[in-house]
Amino acid sequence: MRILWYTNTPCLYKQNNAYNGGGWLSSLEREIIKHKEVKLGIAFSLDDETEKITENGVIYYPLRINKHSLWKKVKACFCSTDKLINDERKRYSYYEKEIKKPINDFKPDIIIVFGSEMPFGLVAGVTKIPVILHIQGILNPYMNAYLPPFISWDKYKTMNTGLIDKINKRIDRKMWQVSCEREMEICKRVKNYFGRTDWDFRVCQMMHPGANYIYSSEVLRPLFYQPSVRKLPSKLTIVTTISSPLYKGYDLVLKTAKLLSDKGLDFEWNCYGNIAPTVVERQLGIFHEKLNVQLCGVASAEQLREAICHSTVYVHTSYIDNSPNSLCEAQILGCTPIATYVGGVPSLIKDGVTGYLVPANDPYQLAFLLEDVFCHPDINIRIGQVAKKVANERHNPITIVDKLLNDLNTIICYHQK
Repeated sequence: MRILWYTNTPCLYKQNNAYNGGGWLSSLEREIIKHKEVKLGIAFSLDDETEKITENGVIYYPLRINKHSLWKKVKACFCSTDKLINDERKRYSYYEKEIKKPINDFKPDIIIVFGSEMPFGLVAGVTKIPVILHIQGILNPYMNAYLPPFISWDKYKTMNTGLIDKINKRIDRKMWQVSCEREMEICKRVKNYFGRTDWDFRVCQMMHPGANYIYSSEVLRPLFYQPSVRKLPSKLTIVTTISSPLYKGYDLVLKTAKLLSDKGLDFEWNCYGNIAPTVVERQLGIFHEKLNVQLCGVASAEQLREAICHSTVYVHTSYIDNSPNSLCEAQILGCTPIATYVGGVPSLIKDGVTGYLVPANDPYQLAFLLEDVFCHPDINIRIGQVAKKVANERHNPITIVDKLLNDLNTIICYHQK
């Protein structure tokens, strides 16, 4: 079977060491190449290289999909959203030409496009080879939850820390709307979908009614499958992985930490990831330095694993998300997660059984649960153990890859009839 991937990231290309220690697609690639009957090609966006390269039997195809991206940003400052959308539609032919190059060379039996954020899914309109869209985040509902309730788009434009930040915020909404429009076109073209939550199934059916939807879980990073020993700390210790977009919920971290601090609780909240705190902290008037919130920066898989194993609880604060792997990694290590009831998260947590769910933007419930989990270590350990068992079953690499290859073969056979 010859499988061609289109991805937003280079996976294991030149042993890429991606953000926070590498993503789940690199883990899936490691598992796929163990199957000698499979030939894998991976196409991805990379502007400074265009020559294909073969490593460990995988053929990598760097593509110049983001060509003129700087010019697009400059134009966005002065053009209307409708104008930008129309200009983007005119670029579809360029995208399609670039995207077809790996197909002509690799000659795949089937194509998997990972994510709808990039133009790769447009390939479904220019080839007769079966195409599957493997759902990651989905831009249109993400756009709906992009800003927290206390910030309007007009206010967002004025929240900046410098000239470049000001320009980016002025064009942010426009660029998202352009990408959302392109995503709608991709979903019209693609007939087959891989997903893993009730939420992405429902959104998929809204964007392409009657689409063929197949469940497919994710392979986590190898380190998190290794045997782990959980050690509950003597004080409330919280771990969160987070990034800069406002929908990731850094405001909920701050508001909850203030409630804990005002109550006199001894706690430590360690936030890992690439985050710019200044704008949110200024708006709220709450500053992490005055609380016990530590911004630890980007962590390796080893560092994050160590932090989770020595924490009381893992907290996920997003206003929208599909199936955050950081949450799944916490579960597979036996750490009790508390997460906002948004997007696909309820498909990962059974409230009170494999973790806890709280409404988005509800620091009071979150603060209560954090104290309650800390005060009941026996319940905490029990929930962590159940979460670990469920996560190990859900993310079993052998089961995931065997099912994936079987599903691909079924689609190929159906297509050949």
